[in-house]
Amino acid sequence: MRWSRMHTIITPLVVAYAVAVLLVPLEMIQVLGVPVVVAGAYVAGMRGGVTAGLWAVIVSGAAFLLSGAGHVGSYVATAVGYIVIGLLVGLAVDDFTGQRKRLQEAVEAARLANRQLEMSQRRYRLLFEQGADPVYLHGLDHDAEPTSFIAVNDATCGLLGYTREELLGLTPRAIDAAPQPGQLRRMMRVLLREGTVRYESVRRARGGELVPVEIASSLTEVEGEPVVLSISRDIRERQREVRRLEELTLHDELTGLFNRRGLDVMLPQQAKRAKRSGRPVVVMYGDIDEFKRLNDTYGHERGDAVLVAVARALRAAFRETDLVARLGGDEFCVVAEDISAAHLAQRVDDAMEAAGREVGIAVRMSHGEVVSGWPGLEEPAELLGRADARMYQAKQARRRS
Repeated sequence: MRWSRMHTIITPLVVAYAVAVLLVPLEMIQVLGVPVVVAGAYVAGMRGGVTAGLWAVIVSGAAFLLSGAGHVGSYVATAVGYIVIGLLVGLAVDDFTGQRKRLQEAVEAARLANRQLEMSQRRYRLLFEQGADPVYLHGLDHDAEPTSFIAVNDATCGLLGYTREELLGLTPRAIDAAPQPGQLRRMMRVLLREGTVRYESVRRARGGELVPVEIASSLTEVEGEPVVLSISRDIRERQREVRRLEELTLHDELTGLFNRRGLDVMLPQQAKRAKRSGRPVVVMYGDIDEFKRLNDTYGHERGDAVLVAVARALRAAFRETDLVARLGGDEFCVVAEDISAAHLAQRVDDAMEAAGREVGIAVRMSHGEVVSGWPGLEEPAELLGRADARMYQAKQARRRS
């Protein structure tokens, strides 16, 4: 590109210079060659200056030849002058051109960096302001104590019920309701040590509602000061789903009563509670008499209806704090506090009559009861085993009668 421009500019000048040597005095010829050399150097740098200088030397040489041999010394001085001028001006132009190019590249790099920064800031603002999860920034002192909120997004305000202005006047500790004392300080210490931390906690909303959240925090710096960027997530729905799944694992799908696993979990708790209070615990273990024949006669759908009716009647016969469980098939268990074995047995019999009326089929249950106050019967497994044995004895007695 530069050589093309040089030829475009220098060629007319060289031609004009060649014409001039025929028309002007020798002294003027020496001067007129300088613009040709400078123009070549300006357009194409050192190479252009030297090239233009050589053309000037050739043209001026022709002029000196025409003027006579006595001017050889002057010609040599003029030729050297042209070359030196071409070199010096060309070097200066090359240096200037290089600096200008580097400056242009630096300006372009700065412009590109600014565009990238603006795009990054735009994306950050978009994620910060329009993100579905609560995002907030707060300071952190050197004792791992969180300081005031610096920025909060709309999702944070929506979760906690505060306006942006109200939150910016608070610290994370003001809304902290973690069940574990000192959790916030411990997590901030981990953050200072490792740079990131993830944990579950509880936040107190403006109306006093406790909101369980999962928090992911990272440590950064703003103007040399530590700043915490946190993204929190409302986990109430997740906790409800976990509780629902736990309920499914502890409850019988057909009747809604506790299943065997649920009884294994709840019975030790009830036994411990009864020991602390000094109240007796009575355990009943029973199964429905001739349930297989009932299934064979009326069908499994009717049999399921009997199981549901028995479960409903047993549940209605005892308090909410008493345990009622279906252990599988037609086997049921009741664990009740502060009641005699005879009284519990009578409630079970009454419940069977109520279940029979509901389904229109006579329903009877063989059952055995034990009381936790008997020697050696304090352990839940022993209570269930002894109640099962009593039930078997009752069933055998009923068959003999």
